[in-house]
Amino acid sequence: MISSLGLIEVVGLVGAIEAADTAVKAANVRVIDYELTKGGGMVTVKIEGEVSAVKAAVDAAVMAAERLTTVVSQLVIARPSEEVAKMVEVEELVPEEETAPVVEEKAPEVIEKVEEVEEVKPVEAVVESSDSVKKK
Repeated sequence: MISSLGLIEVVGLVGAIEAADTAVKAANVRVIDYELTKGGGMVTVKIEGEVSAVKAAVDAAVMAAERLTTVVSQLVIARPSEEVAKMVEVEELVPEEETAPVVEEKAPEVIEKVEEVEEVKPVEAVVESSDSVKKK
C-alpha cells in the first residue's frame, strides 16, 4: 500500500529524469515508475513515500524540471485509495532472482579471460622502456 503518491508531468524525457533524480535526492521517496504519453512528448514521473517527504520531493522536482522544460502538472495524494494505488504500482523492472543466474552463468567465462591476461608490468618498467625509445 502506498502511503503517499506524487506525480510530476513534464514535457520530454530529460526533464522527467531531472525531476526523478531531484525528487529522490531531496527527500526519502522512491520512484515507482514513469509513463510516456501518446503524443505531446509528455512524461509522468510517479513517486511514493511519506506525505511530507513526497510533498518536499515534488516541490523540489518541479523547480528543477522547470529549468529544463515545461512542467505540465503536479499532484500529491496522501493515502491514495487501493484502486488508485493499483493504477500506479508496477512490478520491479528486473526482479532480484533473475539477475543472479546471469552473473553465475558468466562467471566461468570471466575467470578464463582474467587467467589469460598476461602479467602486468610495473609502471616504472613501462616508463623506463619508453624513455629508452625516446633516447635512440
